[in-house]
Amino acid sequence: MAVKFYLDSRPSKLTEENPIRASFSIKGVKLASTIGHSVDIDHWKAGQVTPPSYTNKKGVTAKQINSDLKKIESHFSTWELSLKEKPSTEEIKKEIKKALEMPAEGKAIPAKIKRIGFFQRLQEFITEQSLACGWAESTLKNWKTFKNHMMDFNSNVNIDFFNESGINKYIAFLRKEGLEEKTVQKQYGFLKWFYSWLYRKGYTNNDIFKRYKPKFRVLEKPVIFLTKEELLRLYNFQIPGNGTKVKLQDMYGNEYEKTVEDAGGMSKTRDLFCFCAFTSLRYSDMAALKRTDIDGDTMYITTQKTNDRLPINLNKFAKEILAKYEQCDFLDNLALPVITNQKMNYYLKDLCELAGFTTPITKVCFRGGERVEETFPKWQLIGTHAGRRTFICFALSSGIPPQVVMKWTGHSDYDAMKPYIDIAEKTKVNAMQLFESELEK
Repeated sequence: MAVKFYLDSRPSKLTEENPIRASFSIKGVKLASTIGHSVDIDHWKAGQVTPPSYTNKKGVTAKQINSDLKKIESHFSTWELSLKEKPSTEEIKKEIKKALEMPAEGKAIPAKIKRIGFFQRLQEFITEQSLACGWAESTLKNWKTFKNHMMDFNSNVNIDFFNESGINKYIAFLRKEGLEEKTVQKQYGFLKWFYSWLYRKGYTNNDIFKRYKPKFRVLEKPVIFLTKEELLRLYNFQIPGNGTKVKLQDMYGNEYEKTVEDAGGMSKTRDLFCFCAFTSLRYSDMAALKRTDIDGDTMYITTQKTNDRLPINLNKFAKEILAKYEQCDFLDNLALPVITNQKMNYYLKDLCELAGFTTPITKVCFRGGERVEETFPKWQLIGTHAGRRTFICFALSSGIPPQVVMKWTGHSDYDAMKPYIDIAEKTKVNAMQLFESELEK
């Protein structure tokens, strides 16, 4: 091994604790050095500090010290492999400082940590975790939103701020900003995730997020999907030409007029949305579908969100959409035309408005701490993800077992499927009631 750790036999006169020393042996060049930490001799065992709850007299936890030991060991193992010739002792000393992130005057790492602020650590977290976990662009955007909310809350916030009182102040701020309670809960979840990482890295001793659980008044939102009749109507819908003035009715029966714009964009959107509804694909997977992913009546998708490899059977409706574009030459051998998610959502609302999807849907939520009830025509609430929801709801209500549907959709547990299963059960009850009423006529 390049590095071995041991305790100095002479305790410090100031703390009466024994300094931890490191013995370096790099390509035959040897050097011994302290690393800036001291511990009670009774808490040193097999080259590490025990137990994790132990804190030395300088206020540094065993978890943080052990993290530093691993950091040094990892740094020198990597450095030794990169060397082509023997290093000098001065080079080894420089690498020790790099590994410890120590300033020139030789102060120990805890002093350095105190000078690194909340937002610097946040950026370190985002950089490290996005690489380690392969975050999608949407996840990075979520963390950018979190950072913006935190900057608006307190641009000088420090890592020690978030005790129980600090958490409550941040939640109160988000509510005052008028965010929905579900969004407030999501932002708190990001903060908790970040502090879990800080604690694991030894950057904080704060474990308040393990002990304190604030209450959120989150109400279930309606699952927006198309019925079988609506889906088929959309699939076969003839979009009027550009400039055509169409007379429509709102959800209260009042007439109004709408002028058609960009019929071509709506036509592509209709095909892409229906393809998701016929196959269960998310927008991201539909937009990345290549012709080489399709083999006869089956397409093989490696999902953008979970990296699962899924075989999905193609029904005749999905194949008709693919056939419509098989002579088109798309970039990167894509199977379908690509429209950005944002633009597709814009077209989709116009399209569903023209198709007459005006069923009133009421959403109830807490916003800014107040209960808010709002009613919208269905077309206003339909987004690209409603295609995937439509597939799931229709498949389950048609009697396809949930475990089969989950193989197509990539859901890993029943909890994620429960809202759809509840809808399917309700649909079956309504169907039986309709069957009974027909018999009684």
